[in-house]
Amino acid sequence: MKGFGLFVKTLAANTARLNSLDAHTGRLTLVLGNESADLDSMVSSLALAYALSPTISAPPIPIINTNRSDMTLRPESTLLLRTTLQANDSGIDALTFINDFDLTRVVSYGRKHGLDVWLVDHNAPASRQTELEPFVRGIVDHHVDENRCPQAERQIELVGSCATLVAERLRNTLGSVEPELAKMLVAPILIDTSELSSTARRATDKDIEMVSWLVPQVEWAWPSANPVSTDSAVADQESSDEVESLDHVSSTHELYKILDKLKGKVSHLSARDLLRKDYKQWTVGSPAWTVGISSISYRLQKWIKRDSRKQIKKAVEKWVDEQKLDVALVMTHGKAKQGKGGVKVYGRDLIVAFGQSVNEEQQRRVLDGLQRSELLGLEPFFEDQDTGPVFFNQTRTESSRKQVFPAIKAVIESLSI
Repeated sequence: MKGFGLFVKTLAANTARLNSLDAHTGRLTLVLGNESADLDSMVSSLALAYALSPTISAPPIPIINTNRSDMTLRPESTLLLRTTLQANDSGIDALTFINDFDLTRVVSYGRKHGLDVWLVDHNAPASRQTELEPFVRGIVDHHVDENRCPQAERQIELVGSCATLVAERLRNTLGSVEPELAKMLVAPILIDTSELSSTARRATDKDIEMVSWLVPQVEWAWPSANPVSTDSAVADQESSDEVESLDHVSSTHELYKILDKLKGKVSHLSARDLLRKDYKQWTVGSPAWTVGISSISYRLQKWIKRDSRKQIKKAVEKWVDEQKLDVALVMTHGKAKQGKGGVKVYGRDLIVAFGQSVNEEQQRRVLDGLQRSELLGLEPFFEDQDTGPVFFNQTRTESSRKQVFPAIKAVIESLSI
């Protein structure tokens, strides 16, 4: 296999290749992350494309499944990718984003010359990309199987991070990876499992195993007697606003703290940007419902203090109309003080809003089904739940979107029974 550095140098030609299909006749291979385009999805698409490259004559093309301009909403991803790609004289400009080319033209090309799509960090094309479904050849994912794309080779395991599964594939085929790829892969595993925290209950044995394999391969900055140290004294006081590179990082703890802090810096974003930053959409049930779920690393009580309950309701209702949704779930999460002067505690909240096409009886049944779900543990956020979007506290804090989507899917599918 070509080294990761050589693979990175092929990235800059991919966008031009997808925009000059008339000059090509060979089969295309795309590796597509999910539409939320979080750190795990971006890293996994790049690393899986590299893992697949020795089996394909033309280099697989990793696709970042968001618009290029939306990278400004993801400073943690920008920092990690900039640092690791620069180590191989490349950068974010070399990556291919979903709006850099015409996906419909690629599909038309694929019907004539051949197209293989590998889905990573999701196991069915997004509702706005269903034209890809016949071309899905492989799946590497850590979400509940939606049982679509039956023709695809699939590796679906409910681990904490999809990067764990890609790392395992690389370990089994290569035995080792370059330092910059090791750092790139270990970062989303740490983020998605809250630094392998046992209290967060997201890390599996395989996540821990892959971190243990990756960590010794990273070139940690000196001094670092023990790169896996979680010493709380590590440079937490350093301002991540001023961090331009991760080359100085000396431990997994420091890497996690810098990226997690950047990921959580969302208080400056508008309500619309909060709703679209980490967003996924599905079509569910028969008749079909359009379901959208936003995940926001900003506790609801902080958001209400900033914008007010009334303004948040207006923003969510506007988002429902803009995306033409039947139901929207807005998941907020993070640490917040418990009472005046209290300690910060991690928690989750949920807002549920409906489109105009959903009648009152359907709304009641959906809300009832969600409140009865043991996966969520919902409790009213306000004593006076008035009309419009409904606010909940989610007591089952270990349940992320990976668990919430199957819950709402089951509720909607039960409506047609």
